[in-house]
Amino acid sequence: MIQVISRVFTILEELSLDGEVSLDSLARITNLNKGTLCNILRSLIELGYVSRTRGSHYELTARFAELTAPEKRSAAEMEALNRTVVSLADATEESGVLAALRGGRVAVVSQAQYQRALMVNAVEIYAALSLYHSVSGRILISHLPTAERAALCSRCGFPGEKWDDISTLEELEKACAKIRKDALSVMKNQSDGIIAFAVPVFLPDGKIMSLGLTMPLMRCTPDKRRKILSELQIHADRLKNPA
Repeated sequence: MIQVISRVFTILEELSLDGEVSLDSLARITNLNKGTLCNILRSLIELGYVSRTRGSHYELTARFAELTAPEKRSAAEMEALNRTVVSLADATEESGVLAALRGGRVAVVSQAQYQRALMVNAVEIYAALSLYHSVSGRILISHLPTAERAALCSRCGFPGEKWDDISTLEELEKACAKIRKDALSVMKNQSDGIIAFAVPVFLPDGKIMSLGLTMPLMRCTPDKRRKILSELQIHADRLKNPA
């Protein structure tokens, strides 16, 4: 058995049973010296699974709860989500994606690709959506509560070259405020010859997703752009107010 893994799970189990626990109590229960215990707790805090309370106790975070009880949707709910993304792809004749933020990463919930002669390789693009360097990621991080956004940056770092050379919380807050005001994120990739759009989706259960679309730049005429922005909003509203 790898000793450090055993120690980590002993700490997590104790926190899951007792909620807020002091360092002294953890040291006594786990039989670890405080130096070793503090090092493990510091790593768990940096990873976002444990937090330190105002009373200098330790507790599990919501991120740990998400890890142990991932979000699940019923077959009917997933069918409705998939149907809307397919409808978006059909209406725009482009590739659509619905994404959510899970554990600090952008996760694809549903995607659909319209079949035509010149297509964007959506499967490859959507397989690894970046938190900072994708329209979906930017929409999702922009709609986090301020404290959660700061905590995410402490774990993942600042965007830097991935997003307008942002290197401070003040710069990030300004960029996120603009996205919230516009209710839109747009990115061009000249080297790949593509452009992507995304809008926020405010679900009935209070959760926020991102509804996005990627297409070749050569097809993005002013009329097509207006059509895409209109359809994104129509389908986002459809998800917000399901029939």
